[in-house]
Amino acid sequence: MILSDQGIKTALEQGQIEITPPPSDDFYTTSAVDLTIGDQFQAWNDEILGVRGTRHELDLEEHQYQLTSRAYIRNLQLDRDGKFVFPPFSALPSHILAKTHEKIHLKAGSRLAARVEGRSSLARLGVIVHLTAPTIHAGFNGTITLEMINHGPFWLRMTPGKTRICQLIFERLETEPAGAIATQFQGQTTPSGNK
Repeated sequence: MILSDQGIKTALEQGQIEITPPPSDDFYTTSAVDLTIGDQFQAWNDEILGVRGTRHELDLEEHQYQLTSRAYIRNLQLDRDGKFVFPPFSALPSHILAKTHEKIHLKAGSRLAARVEGRSSLARLGVIVHLTAPTIHAGFNGTITLEMINHGPFWLRMTPGKTRICQLIFERLETEPAGAIATQFQGQTTPSGNK
């Protein structure tokens, strides 16, 4: 079952969900709540990965994401005005990792999970806010990493804490999960998932 706007507000009031800072009333739609972009942006380091004549291959059975991200991810800078300019796909970096400004906590015992989805106004500009990982598991506590690509023609200026970048859709689980959440990204503090 998907929670309505009133269902989300009730879950917040009852302490089943925490959103910090809390959303204002105009952030709600009938079945979702908007989240804003945070102030940290990262990308795969094209200076290392794009060296002519090299090929970087990951064996996914042996690969450890945290080690790979530490070796190959670079931080991207905000402009002097504190905004981030997201280039179109034809420019580099073509794929960025960002985090939401808001921290989300789906409390144990609430039987709630969520999905992060794009906003239609940004999708029409060509923005993908997550590639294949929309699920926010029951028990999650942290900011949400967005795996973003700008397929549109425009350079997009985003203001941390103000630009509404995505929406959360909350779903009630049929039963209580058998165990606690087991993810390497619990409590993440950077878009790449490092703590």
